[in-house]
Amino acid sequence: MQFQVPQNIDMEDKIVGPLTLIQFLYLLSGGIICYLLFLAFGSSFVFWIITVPVAAVALALAFLKIQDQPLSYFIKAGLIFLNRPKKRIWQRQGIQPQAIQASKKAQKKQTLVIPKRQIEKSELEKLAQMLDTRRV
Repeated sequence: MQFQVPQNIDMEDKIVGPLTLIQFLYLLSGGIICYLLFLAFGSSFVFWIITVPVAAVALALAFLKIQDQPLSYFIKAGLIFLNRPKKRIWQRQGIQPQAIQASKKAQKKQTLVIPKRQIEKSELEKLAQMLDTRRV
């Protein structure tokens, strides 16, 4: 038996004409809001000031894709970013630090400074010669 294997299974289904269900719902909600604004304000200047941004947002949510991702994903990511704290503070849990006191001898050894040895030019030349020729 031969079966037909579906192609393009990662594409969303087109429900209403060329629109997916989500696109249709965005456009429907934008259209309903614009219609309610028309009923409230008539075709006055205020109606156009409010309706144009509402229609633009509805169209952008329905059709605008950034890096092949819908605009709603970016809005959601932006809201999550704004709500999360920006500063992370590490809090150690469980282990209590113990204070260790060094003996006086150890403290003296730490304060001793070893004087630097003066290297002569001839020694540097010998060292450079060994490194260049790779002879030991």
